[in-house]
Amino acid sequence: MRKNWKRFTGVFLAASLAVCSMAACGEKKEEAPKEDTAEEASADTDKGEAAGDVKPMGDIPEGFNYDPLPNSEGKEIKIATLTVSNNPFWNTVVEGIDAAKEFLADQNVTVDVIEFDDFDGQAFAEAIDTCVVKGYDAITTVGVADTIVPAIDKATKAGIPVYTFNSDTEKESTRTAFVGQDLYAAGGEIARKLAELTEDSGKIGVITGYYNVNAHELRRQGFENEIKNHSGMEIVGSVENHDSGDEAYTATKDFITANPDLKGIVVTAGGPQGAAKAIEELNLTDQVQLVCFDTTDEIVSYLEKGVIKATITQDPFGQGCDPIILAYNEIVSGKADVTGTAYTKMDIYTPDNVGELAK
Repeated sequence: MRKNWKRFTGVFLAASLAVCSMAACGEKKEEAPKEDTAEEASADTDKGEAAGDVKPMGDIPEGFNYDPLPNSEGKEIKIATLTVSNNPFWNTVVEGIDAAKEFLADQNVTVDVIEFDDFDGQAFAEAIDTCVVKGYDAITTVGVADTIVPAIDKATKAGIPVYTFNSDTEKESTRTAFVGQDLYAAGGEIARKLAELTEDSGKIGVITGYYNVNAHELRRQGFENEIKNHSGMEIVGSVENHDSGDEAYTATKDFITANPDLKGIVVTAGGPQGAAKAIEELNLTDQVQLVCFDTTDEIVSYLEKGVIKATITQDPFGQGCDPIILAYNEIVSGKADVTGTAYTKMDIYTPDNVGELAK
């Protein structure tokens, strides 16, 4: 059963079982590409050797980017997954987590899901420490902040592999790999798309999730640095919306009030539906070019209406599923499938091709 950390923290912290040690690795099905080519992703990923004669299982569910290996010895394996649940994007991440959990149940694997309401680095660090005490065999976690680095290092020192997903820490840790988008590159890509939409001119507003979340900062920095290459474009401000659609709605109206000639807005994280709502209400769909990330139902709806002009995908299902499969493979076969980075695929969807996405 999925746990909410804030509701179950008392029970969870009370446990104090011995720490389990373990080995690591496996064979990879196919590395998720950084863009549309596996070659680009492989340049950023160190692949491990397969151990012994262990071969991947058949009938792998759709959406899995790596082949789970059989638990030949049948040993009991416990994996903890720490995730955020503060906007619709995370629903698909949790679907990926649940799919891995269900598939691995037949391999004597228990996956405990611990959800947080926000990117509270201290809460995540305490949870990782508790997972070490409880003797989990592996941990997957959103790399919410550098606050969790000492906890990650403590876990790996105890022989517990850790995989980060969606966001990685800015400070280096001993985690095995990061699974997620090439965030800086994605920021630059959406900036180029906005430059195309605005014909390289006009005032631009930036709405980001949290300045202290490395994933959001990498996208923002990638976006803003690319905009510098377009001399006719001017960033008039950057604000946080804490992944909230309501805050994005207010920020968008504030940008337009202060800049009636605003030409574009980027939302780097959660809540772009709020910005879309504000633009639609003000009848500025043709004037203000809105670009963002991800493909929640609300984003797809606004794409279909032409209010959102472009969005970049990042495989949220894979972000939930892949690190669990990679951690499991490392436990059962002795070496890591990947180390360093395992970038997810990036596709740009627009009102012209959103039908393909919906299909």
